[in-house]
Amino acid sequence: MANDALTGQALFDDPYPVYARLRKEDPVARFAVTNEYLVTRWADCQTVGANDAVFGPSDSDQRPEARVFGMPNVLSMSGPEHQALRAGIDYEIQQQRVDGFIEELARPIVLRYIEAIRERGEADLTRELFEPISVRLVGDIIGLKHVPNETLQRWFHAINGGLQNIVAQDPDVWAHCDHTIAEIDEIMGKMYDEVCAHPDNSVFSHIVHRGLPEGRRRTFDEIMPTVRVIILGGLQEPGHGAANAVYGVLGDAEQRDLMRSDPSAWALKAYDEGLRWIAPIAVTPRIAYQDFDLSGTKIREGDSVAIVLASANRDETRWDDAEEFRMDRKRKGHASFGYRPHFCSGHYLSRAAGRIALTEAFKQLPNLRIDPDRPVNIKGWRFRGVVNLPGRWDA
Repeated sequence: MANDALTGQALFDDPYPVYARLRKEDPVARFAVTNEYLVTRWADCQTVGANDAVFGPSDSDQRPEARVFGMPNVLSMSGPEHQALRAGIDYEIQQQRVDGFIEELARPIVLRYIEAIRERGEADLTRELFEPISVRLVGDIIGLKHVPNETLQRWFHAINGGLQNIVAQDPDVWAHCDHTIAEIDEIMGKMYDEVCAHPDNSVFSHIVHRGLPEGRRRTFDEIMPTVRVIILGGLQEPGHGAANAVYGVLGDAEQRDLMRSDPSAWALKAYDEGLRWIAPIAVTPRIAYQDFDLSGTKIREGDSVAIVLASANRDETRWDDAEEFRMDRKRKGHASFGYRPHFCSGHYLSRAAGRIALTEAFKQLPNLRIDPDRPVNIKGWRFRGVVNLPGRWDA
């Protein structure tokens, strides 16, 4: 593939044409900007993602994740230490517990934020509806009930900006990211003292206490790299997943009419298809523990490898019309939640929240449509989403 096509700017603006070329011409491509191999075909991503003994989590301090989150974190760990930490992360958001609280918690939040914009007849559906729903719902579960929505949205956008800054290396972006991380640490330092003295059912408390011998707890410095991962992925993904799905639904008259005909029946299918079509978390890093031949490319021990989930999700060998949003397509598992043992802890919560948010949006906002007079803004490649989705409805 020509070097002028595989650039950081091209990926940030719209990576999908680049991914399509890579799948065809150079499926395991060396990307000099991030010093890693981009793995873009479904089958190759499965090979890397499912083979934790050969391609394990990257603990390199040269990666942007290390610069932003700190190390070690849940993404960089493996083995018993990782399993013990996941016991804390996963407890409150496992399916059985989510089923017990999701309706009571999520639907009132969704309806409250819909009600706040309903009479206006227009809004940025990402920034004014789906992001607020996401950060309030997930923030409450994490233990951040006392932190305002605006702060939580600012937090994940700043962390996201730092991770996307590896190409531009804009000092102002780094300064904003670093200032935000310091703010997060200050607020959560007080929370740490509280849950040490009085454990509760928040995810934050479970991370401090669970998966350890009785009487032991993790230190603040031990948990914060992982908590920063959760703040970014947990607060961002459900909201951007919903926005991506609504953009797909409203961009096609047939899909739009299906959704309007029965929102309850189509909402989860739309949300899942939105995650496939535009993966909010598009790349997951690995490192080669040994030499390995992948589709004719020799990966050397120690090489960094990026599983491009977003590209795998549009592989033409797995899906017909893979570039199109089709919530009525035959269901197949997508890659947006990653691979075990690092499969996304919040996958069930994300889908449950997305189902409720999309159901109520299409029920409560009649004739919901994209505002033709305002631009839709989609950006990013390591994290990608419809960051501005201007909508209208009949008020």
